[in-house]
Order: sequence, then structure tokens, then C-alpha cells
Amino acid sequence: MIGMTTVTSRRIRTVRVNERGQIVIPEDIRQDFGIRGNSTLVLVESSEGLVFKKESEFLERLNNNFWDALSKRALQNAWSKEDEVWDKIAEKSLSPKK
Repeated sequence: MIGMTTVTSRRIRTVRVNERGQIVIPEDIRQDFGIRGNSTLVLVESSEGLVFKKESEFLERLNNNFWDALSKRALQNAWSKEDEVWDKIAEKSLSPKK
């Protein structure tokens, strides 16, 4: 159960999921968020549940944060793999020759 003291919501709505897995976003919320027919939304799973984001908003945040995080992660992986390679080279060069 979510502690209601930690929820910062302006509105709470109940929507039903039909047999095809579709939901209807209430009209007033669609209008307030500029969601029109054929809009694309991104469904994000977080520790607190599911969050819908407008694609443009998601891509903007993605461009600002995602690539930095991905680059850091890729560099960390590359460095750790490079260390393994150097360790193997050092091991071979330091081992007694037969």
C-alpha cells in the first residue's frame, strides 16, 4: 500500500483495462497534458509503479540524462575489461618461460 503522506498527486482517477489491454485516459487529463489522438506515450516502470510520459518529454530527459549514464556505464565496462586484458598480458609476461 502506498503511504498517502508521500504521494504528491493533483488528481486521482480510476481507469479500466479492457480485454485487449487498452485504457482510456480521461478527457480533462488529456487536454491538460496536450495528449491528442495518435500521441505516443512511453510507459516507464519505476520502483513506485508505472508512469506514463509524453514521448517528447521522455526523449528530452533521455537526451539529458540517459546518454551521460550510458557513457559512464560503457566506460566502466570498458575499463574493467581492459584491466582483465592487461592482467592476462602481465600474467603471461611475468610467468616463468619454459
